Amino acid sequence: MEKMPEYKVGMSAVLQKRIEESDTARGMGRDSLETLLATPTYVDLMIRAAIEVLKPNFPYQSGFITVGTAMTFNHQAPSALGMTVSVKATLAKIDGNRFYFDIEAFDEVGVIGRGTHERQMVKLQGLLDKVRERTASLAHHIK
Repeated sequence: MEKMPEYKVGMSAVLQKRIEESDTARGMGRDSLETLLATPTYVDLMIRAAIEVLKPNFPYQSGFITVGTAMTFNHQAPSALGMTVSVKATLAKIDGNRFYFDIEAFDEVGVIGRGTHERQMVKLQGLLDKVRERTASLAHHIK
């Protein structure tokens, strides 16, 4: 692997999003939860905030990407249509090509949840090669 970009524990990024209809449970087909922030939107914001921490120094032009490898999260309070959700990801640990984040989400009223997220730096071509290798076996079963 090429030289690792410079990252330091404590680096952080904040993403903000005003909750729109498409971000709600109803917008994703869950009418029973009406206009509450949907879990897929919440998780997406957490992932994107972690990626934002890495973006400024990341060697994309060298063919590297990061992939999510683990996530934990909880919902502590509901947010609803029209509220603004802010998600802060903080780089908590670096272990070789793995990055570990602590994440906190809040809205205008207070904390709505917390979580952790792990991302791994990999060569895109190597990942695509593995996918082709794995899916090649499907061709034999699908005939």
